Amino acid sequence: MGAHRFFVNNFDGVSASIQGEDFDHAVTVLRLKTGDTVNIFNYESGEFEAEITGVDPGSREITLKAIRLVKQRSGSNAKITAMIAVIKKDNMEFVIEKMTELGIDRIVPVVTKRTVVKIKEEEKKIKRWESIIYSAVKQCGRLSPPELADVVEGVENINTGAPYKFFIYEKAEGKFLMDEALKIDKVAGDACFIIGPEGGFEDSEAAVIESKGFIPVSIGDTILRAETAAIAAGTVLVQALRRGSWKN
Repeated sequence: MGAHRFFVNNFDGVSASIQGEDFDHAVTVLRLKTGDTVNIFNYESGEFEAEITGVDPGSREITLKAIRLVKQRSGSNAKITAMIAVIKKDNMEFVIEKMTELGIDRIVPVVTKRTVVKIKEEEKKIKRWESIIYSAVKQCGRLSPPELADVVEGVENINTGAPYKFFIYEKAEGKFLMDEALKIDKVAGDACFIIGPEGGFEDSEAAVIESKGFIPVSIGDTILRAETAAIAAGTVLVQALRRGSWKN
């Protein structure tokens, strides 16, 4: 089992602290105590092994001292954006978790004509999704979370500056995502893909997406569930764009 990981805001390169819900989890669930070691990370400094130097139940704060650098913050690679049609609650949360684990850089929830879920109390839903992202970041070893964009109402309002845009479409003919992904320039190769809801996109929506420069591509011969298609597409793009940096 790997080391327990905690995100820390207040870290000066030597000392850090764990507070709030993470304090409760560390003390009550994990039963960590003075002298134990954990990994701490943030988006600026990287990841460090750290020793717990104190546990204060009164202020609900754990103090730590960094021991050694575990992972340097990596340089910028090509960014990948996933535009995900909003699907049923548990499935949407599953997709957001898996996009985070895969290393997707930006997640854009999209409401389409066939979206069966009504976005009520959007702020509450966004907070729930952010919580899932935070947990997934701690679990999977990322140093930074994906950006979670505001919900976009309608495909006519989607927008991306990525030079490579892919439309994962069950009616696509002649082009496969893997083939197109391998053509991407990994230096200037920001990429974006869009996935439809249960039931797919209506033809009028598909026409709008294509008019915005998205290339219709297939990811296989079978019809996939929305969440499966999102994971398959994300995996292909991460493999194609990031494998060079993994080798270095």
